[in-house]
Amino acid sequence: MKVVVCVKQTPSTTATFKVSNNVVSWEDAGSGKPNVVNPWDEYTIEEGIRLSEKHGASEVIALTVGPAESVEALRTSLAMGCTNAVLVSDEAYSEGDAVSTAKVLAAAVQKVGDVSIVVCGKQAIDGDSGLTPVMLARKLGWTPLTYVAAINEVSGDTITVERLIESGRQVVTAKLPVVISVVKEINEPRYPSFMGIRKANRAEIPTWNAADLGVAGEASRVNWAHIYTPPVREGEVEMLTGTVQEQVEALVEKLFAEKVI
Repeated sequence: MKVVVCVKQTPSTTATFKVSNNVVSWEDAGSGKPNVVNPWDEYTIEEGIRLSEKHGASEVIALTVGPAESVEALRTSLAMGCTNAVLVSDEAYSEGDAVSTAKVLAAAVQKVGDVSIVVCGKQAIDGDSGLTPVMLARKLGWTPLTYVAAINEVSGDTITVERLIESGRQVVTAKLPVVISVVKEINEPRYPSFMGIRKANRAEIPTWNAADLGVAGEASRVNWAHIYTPPVREGEVEMLTGTVQEQVEALVEKLFAEKVI
């Protein structure tokens, strides 16, 4: 059983964003805040490794679509414990939207071949749409299992999972192959080991382009026609003084005056 874990390299959650001439930047000189593995995908990687440890997956392949520097996200995946990694990078795929990304990922999964489970994070913190896993399942023609909080069993050609829903958890059994999107409740991601980091740094990671996948890049794209920084929100603060009773009475009067109550 082969497992593919889809990962993405995103800006650090602590990065400071700037907008200039319709261009967004976040890597300020000397900021010391490089791009990182999408936080949701840390759970994806961990669950892929656990599918190997607990359910006998023979291979766990980390897969990403992005620029050349996205290889660092794959090295992190290898350092954590994935067995192999593939980078899909082509200028034709730049600025692709969720539909375009799903189409490219589907072609890459099919090129890997004999894949039983694809694991994705709930969403990416940059695009934040959460659409790609379901679209990927549609492109592959596989069953989508979303908001998965636990994988209970993988037996033969079936998988049983627990989905996190508003009213609790829903137990679902489906036939393989499937595309799973996971939530943070599913596990606690491990830290890369020292030996894992050394091995990942030496690893030769193949790069596939549009010609390798046979997928053109003229699919739907995101059009950043106008990007601007939201205006600064201004406000005033008035501190009430006096006893507690006096402060409460003054607050109530002001709320009435502002027609809040």
